[in-house]
Amino acid sequence: MAKDDRPPKRRRVRRRMRWGRFFGFLIFLGVVLPLLGLGYGAWRLDSDVHALKSDYHARNFVAMASSLQQAGGTLGIMRSASLLLGWMDAVPVLRGYYLNGMSVLTAAQMDVHAFGDAIPPVLDAAEGGGSSAAKTARVSQAVSAAGLKMQQLEPQLLGANRQIQSMNAHRWPGILSRKGLSVPEIKAVSDTLIRMLPTMTGRHPILASLMGFPNPKRYLLIFENSGELRATGGFMTAFAYVPFHNGKLGKITSQNIQTLDTQVTYRPTPPTVVGLYLPVLYWHLRDANSAVAGTNFGMPDVPEAVHNIYQFYNSIPNAPPVNGVVFIDTWFVDDLIGDVGGLNVPTLRGKTVHLTAQNANYEMEYMAEGLALPANVRKLFIGTMMKELMHDVFHGHTSELLKVAGTISLALRHEHVMMYFNNPKAEQFVANQNWGGIIPQHVNGDYVEVIDENLLGHKDNYWMHESYDVNIKTENGQNIETVTVHWRETGIDTGKPPYLVVPYHSWVSVFAPPGSTLDSMTATASGGNGAGGGIDSGIQVTDDTVVNKVEFGAHMNLPARLSKYQPDATGTLVATITLPAGVNINHILLQKQPGLKAEPVTVTVNGATRHIVLNSRTWLTF
Repeated sequence: MAKDDRPPKRRRVRRRMRWGRFFGFLIFLGVVLPLLGLGYGAWRLDSDVHALKSDYHARNFVAMASSLQQAGGTLGIMRSASLLLGWMDAVPVLRGYYLNGMSVLTAAQMDVHAFGDAIPPVLDAAEGGGSSAAKTARVSQAVSAAGLKMQQLEPQLLGANRQIQSMNAHRWPGILSRKGLSVPEIKAVSDTLIRMLPTMTGRHPILASLMGFPNPKRYLLIFENSGELRATGGFMTAFAYVPFHNGKLGKITSQNIQTLDTQVTYRPTPPTVVGLYLPVLYWHLRDANSAVAGTNFGMPDVPEAVHNIYQFYNSIPNAPPVNGVVFIDTWFVDDLIGDVGGLNVPTLRGKTVHLTAQNANYEMEYMAEGLALPANVRKLFIGTMMKELMHDVFHGHTSELLKVAGTISLALRHEHVMMYFNNPKAEQFVANQNWGGIIPQHVNGDYVEVIDENLLGHKDNYWMHESYDVNIKTENGQNIETVTVHWRETGIDTGKPPYLVVPYHSWVSVFAPPGSTLDSMTATASGGNGAGGGIDSGIQVTDDTVVNKVEFGAHMNLPARLSKYQPDATGTLVATITLPAGVNINHILLQKQPGLKAEPVTVTVNGATRHIVLNSRTWLTF
């Protein structure tokens, strides 16, 4: 039978078969094949990462360089497979997911190749033998070569960051977010990497020096408890020595900060405003972030606080020299505990306590206050916890390390981690990135910062809700600024251990531009048991020449709340200030107090109002 003489039914079947094969081929080419490629790439990438970690722990940096290049190749395979999914770009529901995936693969491939070219040769040079002088010269040469290489690769890294910053957080699989690959964290890590590029490039990169290439470095890590607010984040309750040599993190040793205090020989007279509440005969290292040189109190500037800490620390006989100080607060530690999936911490009584991001604050306070342990050991649990946490952070799974990287990036922005380096170039870099808790001496506009210092040695700030309003009006040619601070404490003073909540007593300061004058400062308090509250001991005005600001301060007290049947204790402080002539009131810098997670702020300038949640230093323009 001739082809054209076939029955119509058979011709239709043949056409359907041909179209079926064609669509089947398209599905294989556009769906099955790329998914197979991505699956193979994910399996191989997991193997590459495992090999990379093994090479690093074995100190085999030649193999590490090869593993990095192989991982870059694997990411290239996955990117090529993803190109076959390009049809998703034309489907509105899928377009965002596809573009996000391509951005991550492209950026990761660029970054892996860049760091694979620059970093392993430096680490390999540090592992070689020879005399000390020869090794130092070899490492210095490798570091310079790596810095110049990173300078060449900078456009590639900037391009990778542009890819990451273009991602849409609403088009991302939830399962990846739970694995530590959320879009905000990826963006934060990439942004932090780009911010750090200036420390990695050039003939003498700063970052290499900070990590002990070729000379060892040691840093003082201070854990601040934000439940007991201080000007730079919280009460300094534990410390650790963090050593680096040739990029290798040494053994971390951590203890209760009172073990340092017992060795201090520098014992200045405490500031008067503190002595009203803390019955101490002399000032302590553990409170040095609340006073500068024993005179000004409530100094929120980290470099000055470090200067004060050094006065105490350097008076300790045979104290190990340190090259800088890193402050970390409670909220950062909570997040890290969550990132590593919780901690199992041994206690003095032979039991193991499981810490989570939710219960860590209470458990630490219970160990410190609730077990009636001797004063010399009651905070050893915090030091033990810090050791366990640092170990888990630096030895976590890949997914945990990604979460940790995101947490560190956000903590630097929000001043839950603050750094000070003795190295002037490194400290200037920290200042440029706003990672150092520094008050700018010169501000092109208005400046407002509210500092709340919890003075009675308890942890009320875990239950404290704090906010403030700034209202600026131009009257008769003068700019009158009214700062109103609000407190609401939901905690209950049970009178039982752990003694976390007591009647709230704090030193409150409002910082304003130089030349500002105080018109009035008043306070009211209510709720709780109805007893006490408001300002006592007078108002203090200080021209702070170090940060070039004026501080208006007073003691603020809230009534005690003794049971859940009593209303929340509340308080309000109102400071009315005349700003100096020439201050641009339409351009305002708001600086957040370190140690606060976030603070609602309302700013009104001649009737125009803005509402923000202050979680980092913020400029407002009206």
